[in-house]
Amino acid sequence: MQFIHRALTVSVIAITCSAYAASSAAQSTLTLSEAVRATLQQNPQLAGYTFKANALAGEKQTAALRPEYRISADLENVAGSGEFSGTEASELTISLSSAIELGGQRDARMNVVTARQQQLQSTQRLLTLDVITAVTHQFIQLLAAQEQLALQEESHQLIQQTLNSLTRQVQAGGTADSELLRGNAALARSKIALQQARQIVSSERVKLSAYWADSSPDFTAVKADLYAVPTAMPLPTLLDKLSGNPDLEQLTKEVDVRIAEVQQARSERRPSLEWNAGVRRLQASEDSAVVLGLSMPLGAGSRAGGAITTANANQQSAELERDSARVQLEAQLISTYEAHRQAIDEVDVLRDEVLPSLKKAMRSTANAFDRGRYSYLELNLAQSQLVDAQQALVGAAARMQETRIELERMIGSPLNEQNFEVNP
Repeated sequence: MQFIHRALTVSVIAITCSAYAASSAAQSTLTLSEAVRATLQQNPQLAGYTFKANALAGEKQTAALRPEYRISADLENVAGSGEFSGTEASELTISLSSAIELGGQRDARMNVVTARQQQLQSTQRLLTLDVITAVTHQFIQLLAAQEQLALQEESHQLIQQTLNSLTRQVQAGGTADSELLRGNAALARSKIALQQARQIVSSERVKLSAYWADSSPDFTAVKADLYAVPTAMPLPTLLDKLSGNPDLEQLTKEVDVRIAEVQQARSERRPSLEWNAGVRRLQASEDSAVVLGLSMPLGAGSRAGGAITTANANQQSAELERDSARVQLEAQLISTYEAHRQAIDEVDVLRDEVLPSLKKAMRSTANAFDRGRYSYLELNLAQSQLVDAQQALVGAAARMQETRIELERMIGSPLNEQNFEVNP
């Protein structure tokens, strides 16, 4: 539960589509925490670990067994010749035997299974976090698609208003018919773009609900703030937190398994002591006697050498893979961090500098167009520049949130403790 809480915290990003929230307020909306909760409860990928855990529990039960007892019966001096003919001189021995493990083999076997159980738990946590990360990325994709749809709707309305103004100007004889034709073409293209944006939203919505095995989602929109800028964390701090990376944790558990296998291989160097005890019946004298025996295999140490060499090599290979993965993760973290900072800078510049200027320019151009001072081409250029900048802002905001999620996935914890999710 502590891991699930951390995973939910990692996944909760700042994501109510400011432009889309107003139009979707009356619709059925879905928050990120609700999407994550449904995924954890119903995702098919997460259901199979129960069977794997049960299988390892059975292996551990078997590994904990001590050497079995064996009962044997030997009949000697039967059906021979002379005085040993028939059964008159027969000797019947009934004995019980087993082995005493002197090298800690039982504990070594159990330690290997225990290490594999811990590795399975780590694998399950890793898969759970990967699934949650994937759900969050898809959530962002749907959120960005909703923003793009809102922009297309606004653009379509603006083009329709411009076309109405053009129609009045043409009827008044102040504008050429060719301007109206260009306006009609722009409106037709806007309708196509609007249909495409709606189709993308529908497709992204189904992709999101597929994570909890629902091909017919009952929500119409997702709700969160795509444009909230995460609190920056210095790169050295992120590198220090890389020790909490779930992939490194998984590789560390693999090393632990290999260490346990080395210990098991070494335990085989000391042979088990085999014993037997029983009763022998001597038919000729009609007497009975106790029989005791001990045996120990020779050369057990040299025979275990190959297994020890193999186990040591596997351990060294696992350690090398873990160390190599850390170096690669450091490089990946630095690259993702730079992309994250770049996306934040783009959001700040587009939102605080570019868009205000383009909106002001568009309003000025529209006013001049209504007075007949600017042509339709000049107005269309101003509108296109504004729409392009708005779409660029959506893309930069999506990259900002996605790179943040990647950073949180790498360090295995949230960048800060603030909960950004918008309450429904």
